[in-house]
Amino acid sequence: MREFGSEYPGILLPDGYFGAFERYGHCSWLRSGREALHLVALNLKGFDVEPVVLIPAYCCHSMVDPFEKAEWKVEFYRLNDDLTADLDFLSHLLVTVRPKAALTMNFYGSASTEDAVSVIKCSCPDCICIEDFSHCTFCLSDIYNEQVDYYVTSIRKSVGVCDGSVIISKVPMDETVVEDNETEFMTVRRDSQRLKANYNYSQDAAQKNSFFPELRRQEGELDNFSGVHRISQTGMDMLAVLNGEQIRYARQKNMAHILDLLKGKVESIPGIEKCLDGAPFSLPILVSNRDEVQQKLAKRGVYAPVLWPICDEARAVCPVSARMADGMLSIPIDQRYNYDDIEDIAKIVLEAV
Repeated sequence: MREFGSEYPGILLPDGYFGAFERYGHCSWLRSGREALHLVALNLKGFDVEPVVLIPAYCCHSMVDPFEKAEWKVEFYRLNDDLTADLDFLSHLLVTVRPKAALTMNFYGSASTEDAVSVIKCSCPDCICIEDFSHCTFCLSDIYNEQVDYYVTSIRKSVGVCDGSVIISKVPMDETVVEDNETEFMTVRRDSQRLKANYNYSQDAAQKNSFFPELRRQEGELDNFSGVHRISQTGMDMLAVLNGEQIRYARQKNMAHILDLLKGKVESIPGIEKCLDGAPFSLPILVSNRDEVQQKLAKRGVYAPVLWPICDEARAVCPVSARMADGMLSIPIDQRYNYDDIEDIAKIVLEAV
């Protein structure tokens, strides 16, 4: 039952969540996750000609492009059904390819990278380990591994900041190539996000038609990035007022709730419940008629993106990644939603599949 009235909930004060990242190393605050990875790639490349980086086959193009634009050679490695690294395949690549760097990712907060990082450092001690923790942005303390050399996250994927990513490194980054943020990018995204917030109250179609194309246009600009930009002051100000612990709590409760409602009725990745130990990102569901289900969900107001389309080379390496690319949808469970919202989302999902 929805409840209305009574006492107001408390206004939460910021808890300095992102400021505390300094305890893990040197922080470089940038505009987007792909530009953060690009800066890491540029810093590590040195004078090497086409150094090799290992990347999981299940990956967004925004994880590959930053290395290719820095003239790295990308080799994909295979994953298991639960999206952890196939350690035998990874070990073989480490011995035969001798990469300069390897990228790991704890997908959806349930695919621990601890064993993969250990194999990388044991088999190839000089290999630089980079972890993308975009799916674990609000639980870094739970996944932090001293053997990882660089942590990178796209903060925009988890909270409504106009821009924002961070690199956490053991040594300071060379930021010579970093440019000041483009004012237009920040301003357009900030204003569009404000219109989207107002739309939640008005449901005015004209507002939606004004902010949605602009947000898509700015995302396209990031896809075609040609440099590395600092986070805007507005973005930093937004991060400073967040309460990370409350965001973690909301995501945990929402994920536990939707998992309970969909248990045995909708397929997800094996072991997804492990994400409840941290701050879940979203619920990946697997369906055979993905495009049809996505359309049904959208018509009912649930927007479930595909994470992610992958290239042919990655498909050839990893059948698990190919299946994810063809059959998964990302169901939102984050801090924007309450108990009743999750009830509604689960009902719509069940009707769509």
